[in-house]
Amino acid sequence: MKPLDLFSGPNTASDLAEEVASLAVAPLPTNSDRRLLDDGLMHYEASVGGFSERYRRGETPQTIHVWWARRPHSSMRALLFATLSRNRSERELALMTGLSRQPVNISDLHEARSLLSGAGPRPRVLDMFGGGGTIAFEGASLGLEMHSIDSNELAVFIQRSILVHGAKAGQRLVAAVSDTGRRVLETLRAETASLYPARERGVSTYLWSYSIACEECGYRFLIGKRPWLSRKGERRLALVKDRGASSDRVLITDSRPETLSDSVWTGRNGTVACPSCSTTRTVSLDDTCDELLLEVARAPKGKNFDLPGADCLPDLSALRAREQELLIRIGSGLPTSTLPRWSGIVNPAIYGMRTHADVFNLRQRVTVLLLIDILQREHEAASAKDVSLASATTAILSGLVDQCVDWNSRLSMWISQNEQVGRGFCGPGIAMLWDYAETDPTGDGPANLWKKLERIVKGATAIATLDGPCSVQQAFAQALPFCDGSFDAIVTDPPYYDNVFYSPLADFFYAWKRLLLERIEPALFKKPATNTGHELVASTFRSGGNAAAAHEEYCRQLACALREAARVLKPSGVFALLYSHSSLLGWEALVRAYRTSALRLTSVQPLSIERKQRPRAMTSEAVNTCVVFVARPDQRTRCWVSMDELILQAQPVVSSLAADLRRAGWCMGDIGIAAYAHCVALLANSAGVRGEVSDAEALRQFERLVRSNCDGFRVTTRTSL
Repeated sequence: MKPLDLFSGPNTASDLAEEVASLAVAPLPTNSDRRLLDDGLMHYEASVGGFSERYRRGETPQTIHVWWARRPHSSMRALLFATLSRNRSERELALMTGLSRQPVNISDLHEARSLLSGAGPRPRVLDMFGGGGTIAFEGASLGLEMHSIDSNELAVFIQRSILVHGAKAGQRLVAAVSDTGRRVLETLRAETASLYPARERGVSTYLWSYSIACEECGYRFLIGKRPWLSRKGERRLALVKDRGASSDRVLITDSRPETLSDSVWTGRNGTVACPSCSTTRTVSLDDTCDELLLEVARAPKGKNFDLPGADCLPDLSALRAREQELLIRIGSGLPTSTLPRWSGIVNPAIYGMRTHADVFNLRQRVTVLLLIDILQREHEAASAKDVSLASATTAILSGLVDQCVDWNSRLSMWISQNEQVGRGFCGPGIAMLWDYAETDPTGDGPANLWKKLERIVKGATAIATLDGPCSVQQAFAQALPFCDGSFDAIVTDPPYYDNVFYSPLADFFYAWKRLLLERIEPALFKKPATNTGHELVASTFRSGGNAAAAHEEYCRQLACALREAARVLKPSGVFALLYSHSSLLGWEALVRAYRTSALRLTSVQPLSIERKQRPRAMTSEAVNTCVVFVARPDQRTRCWVSMDELILQAQPVVSSLAADLRRAGWCMGDIGIAAYAHCVALLANSAGVRGEVSDAEALRQFERLVRSNCDGFRVTTRTSL
């Protein structure tokens, strides 16, 4: 079937009767040339590499710093090549397949660079929502002239540390990071010996909870929620509470789950009931005490769990004095930036965790301050020899601070299924934990800094593959700092409506990295928190509780960004935007944004790029697909269309795509998203649906069409978070 041309008037019956030739949404504009991306093969080739990459750690710069919702390097490398390649021979297709593997073959990389640039200038490519820098990195590795922007200071720093500081250091970077990192951790181990006196007995992890005193009878009881210590293999160990004369005690047992229902929580309203007199009270961290429950040591098989010994904790007064001494040496105070009281997104703030300094207990806080102090000392010594290399090395090694925040804070959980420590900031929201794990960071237990250093060094090694120049700056997609017609292509991965709120997540890391990096990137780290004013997300919280206003503001801002994209693209340029969402409003926003822009959607390419074994997907068939919306600049006016025409156009594409992806082994949720995105693109190319059919109703009819081919597919109807 010939794609509907919704820019040139009504479609004839013959237009609607032709055989389906591709996944095209509309014909290419006359000033556009066909690219490899238009052949509709991305959902096979690049998906394979992206899916497999999720199982391989340390082969890309993603292992250096923490950022969220990153796309696999292999998929983005193949996407960039397919977007820019005007050659569509079997050789180019095979090369795209090679580029989608991780690690990439260097000869494939060199060949791709030669094909894309040839004897002419390097193609200029923009990422409008740079984030963690995957697209910019892979563009530079392909020899493109990359430009990347982001509104968030931490995102800009992450990209600069790799693409500017790291790339400038070149081959010297790996040795400098490895040698300096090892010295830093050896010094940290020596200077934390008094903080972790049980280290000599092999203790590497400490399990904590909180206690609170009854306002009526004074009984102090534990309010932890996670009793299991080990559910690894056939092993079953758990904590049970034993009521003492004036407070709870804990015992280790191999009890079955039904015997562990001794929770003091009375529901979802933040209240607990005293186990002694049943008096209820609301919980606030102001009224609780951190309670060390257990010590954990490595054993020949699994871990040993014991009640804490007398040497598990250092003297508290000595710890406080050490903290003040370190703050003076670093030349800064503790972070004072506050956590937003944002239910469902930043839950710790609801229970009294007010500042980013509160994320650590006292010993954890002293440890991270020691790490920052040692990194500062190393930076000052190295700067006397080579300022550029010192800046690059410190920027990369600041990833060690990320490890402390993410894996060794009061928000890091103990995972009983594998006896490991879990991340606190995997997103999209930040849960309040009433049980947390503390790690001796230079020991050999879970989440130790030695393993993180290994991954950082491997990530630094990948920086040596960069070939093209890359400019990274703080700017806003809604007002791009570039001239009209500047870019051959824009490839970008914007925030997906309300899937992830980056700024509140970033601030937990920014607040602590700032103590180290203010002297390296003073413009980025001069404020106590990151920029939120230009973050393109739909937030009811930020709109004062008004969900409709949040939706309208997101639609307005996204439309503004797409108009800017059309402005800075060359007339023959290609715009590739990655997107996916589970809600009708998230898709409607995309339709409305494209309508106001001079961009014509020409095809939609699905990519299955998430690791299915991530925690959220372990218990459900979670959607693992994002979609590449491919568009070209086109100044022609859109036409109105009937719903019957849209359904007639969408029906064969949906059924054929669903059948193809089912044969390729995709799950129903992923197939549904891929098929639904084609329908969304058809609607976005129109001026609207004739009659009384709103965009929302049209999207609901498309959902029913997709569901008839993909059993169980649903698009939710909900407001933004």
